[in-house]
Amino acid sequence: MIAYNRKYGLLNVRVKWFATKQHFSEIFVPTVFYHTRKNGTSFLGVKEVSHTLEISLDQDVQSLHGQFIKSYRQQIRQSEEQGVYCCFTDDLEAFVEFFNDFAETKKIHPVSLPMLREMKDYLKISFAMLGDQILAAHSYILDHQNAVVRTFHSATKRLDDTYDKNTVGKANKLLHFRDMVYFKDEGFKTYDFGGIALNTENPELKGINNFKMAFGGNVKESINYYSCTYYVLRQIMRMILPPVSPS
Repeated sequence: MIAYNRKYGLLNVRVKWFATKQHFSEIFVPTVFYHTRKNGTSFLGVKEVSHTLEISLDQDVQSLHGQFIKSYRQQIRQSEEQGVYCCFTDDLEAFVEFFNDFAETKKIHPVSLPMLREMKDYLKISFAMLGDQILAAHSYILDHQNAVVRTFHSATKRLDDTYDKNTVGKANKLLHFRDMVYFKDEGFKTYDFGGIALNTENPELKGINNFKMAFGGNVKESINYYSCTYYVLRQIMRMILPPVSPS
């Protein structure tokens, strides 16, 4: 299980991922349970059903790579031939700067350094680089107990006109593959790619779905719960403040 504190606007919230049970006190305080694990235990709160894409890491690397669509396999090879290399880093400041540049262009919520520091015990960050230039960056949250690693943030330079979009796109696919291999070697069993928007008519969300599903894997149902206290306070906050991303 992963657990950390987070501020949603003015609201202090306890966030838990992959929890198997709910403590009695969590019924009454602002608490969010993402991707609860099924073990017969019930949670009290407001239930939300979402979907994610899970890729099994409990297979050899050749099989893992082989389930990618052909064009992805080709692009990964081409990126390696270009000299793109992948690495993990503890440089939170560099990640925040890179991601927030992307977020500003894409009009999505930025990340904050204090939030990442709060999550540091569960956090892993990777870069795809060409020379000294970062082309793509990922953050992951790690649940060692359940052997699950989940994509948390992803950003690239594809929206920056000073970078070649094809080079960046290939580097991002290479980074996902290298990350999968790393986490497999670390003993993780599941690579959780993050949200899938089922039955959406939104072209951007369809594109995200297609990008993820081209790596293989299976769409899985995810059950989230919000404590009643959190849910009510969140509704009030939404009336007075713009929405805040949970990540």
